[in-house]
Amino acid sequence: MPNESEKARALRDLRNTLIFLSLLAVAGIGFCVLYFALAPRFPFLSPGCSMSRTLHLYCPGCGGTRAVASLLRGDLLTSLCCNPLVLWGIFLAAVQYMRALYALIRRDPDACGIPRWMWVSVIVLALALFVGRNLLLVFGGYDYLGDNLAFWHP
Repeated sequence: MPNESEKARALRDLRNTLIFLSLLAVAGIGFCVLYFALAPRFPFLSPGCSMSRTLHLYCPGCGGTRAVASLLRGDLLTSLCCNPLVLWGIFLAAVQYMRALYALIRRDPDACGIPRWMWVSVIVLALALFVGRNLLLVFGGYDYLGDNLAFWHP
């Protein structure tokens, strides 16, 4: 019965992973709260995006810090406008966490694999954000974040 021991080990690993992810989520929230409490007093903690500073274009991660800060204030719309990848990533992490919890309850460790649509959605959203933001900035004169508009449209 080596199959049963492998399944038991996989379930134990899944349980340990869920415990670790739960602790990691709590620590991450604590870190974000601490960071946003200290960042205004210590500007070197927020060096900014090097792509935005040098090329005056936005990378897919630009606005992520502002999105998390808005999320911590409870302002979902501003968070979504600053960087939708943050909310999408949190949603996908919650979905995957629930899938893993469901797999643990069903005692089926094979039921918690990461579906392909999750990876594809992140890649498509990141590319759309990168291309869309920069096209609107350079050709449309629209810059929600307000960091690079003066360079492209003086």
